[in-house]
Amino acid sequence: MLRLKNIKYISLSKIWNIFRLRKVYSKAKHGKFAIEVPPPSFANYEPTNICNLACEMCPSGKGLLKRPRGIADMGIYRKFITENRRTLTNIMLHFQGEPLMFQQLGEMISYARQNRIHTMFSTNGQLLAQNIDLIRHARPDHIIVSLDGLTDETYTKYRVGGKVQNVFDGLEKLSQLPAKERPYIELQFLVFSHNEHEIPKLKDLKKKYSIDKITLKSAQIYEISQVEFLPENQKFSRYAVVENGNFKLKKELKNQCKRLIFGTVVCFDGRVVPCCFDKDADHELGNIASQSLHEIRNSKKYIDFVTKVFSNRNEISICNNCTE
Repeated sequence: MLRLKNIKYISLSKIWNIFRLRKVYSKAKHGKFAIEVPPPSFANYEPTNICNLACEMCPSGKGLLKRPRGIADMGIYRKFITENRRTLTNIMLHFQGEPLMFQQLGEMISYARQNRIHTMFSTNGQLLAQNIDLIRHARPDHIIVSLDGLTDETYTKYRVGGKVQNVFDGLEKLSQLPAKERPYIELQFLVFSHNEHEIPKLKDLKKKYSIDKITLKSAQIYEISQVEFLPENQKFSRYAVVENGNFKLKKELKNQCKRLIFGTVVCFDGRVVPCCFDKDADHELGNIASQSLHEIRNSKKYIDFVTKVFSNRNEISICNNCTE
């Protein structure tokens, strides 16, 4: 999200590109598929798909990813930024894995900022305190810190292998940064059956650590055995429990997707996938190591995928657990 102080990242070329994207999206919703897809206005770029935790329901943490583990190549990353700096407004340096495990994360942030692109990343917070100098010098604009429990008992129920105090230590370090060096801090709280009673206490946490925003997020599950994690308060669940203890999305799956048009997701090895739900890169659409993003987004493969999403989305497996 861009705030007023980040107006420096806006330009006429980016505004014009967003206008073009809106036009393509509007036409696609009405069955008129584009001959040309403009560049994305935002991107997820994966520094690494390696993680230091073994979170429940996380393919990366649980070791269930089918694709290889690795780290980003900075040459490919710089190529991506250079080719898309005139239209890219926001880059999110996370997908699978823990970004702070990538030693060149600060360099990724700095290079994007030098090219007038708003930067953010999401972290489990375990390594925040020891990377405070990285944050001070690289100056990311926005950090999302995941904290899904306020005691070790509730926290480690999902964040297996972590310690809640490590996150508190990181938040404390962030709160001590001078205002000009402190990024916008968003605390993300995945709501589960075992932690929903802690929601009222988050207000005190917000004040204590000078947190800018607290987001209560519904969890994504994959199988019946994980239904027990769903909160009792239905407001915080994206699923409805049906016959035989099974589950389904509460919202109707529509033949449309803003993220596919307005954004892109790049894996650490340069592979481009439709969105963050394609964790195993089953729907690889191209690779920025050998192609430009413009070539990928205007290839037959990409256009065919867009057409299928906007005409018969329920036939695409990764879309069947999506809240877009």
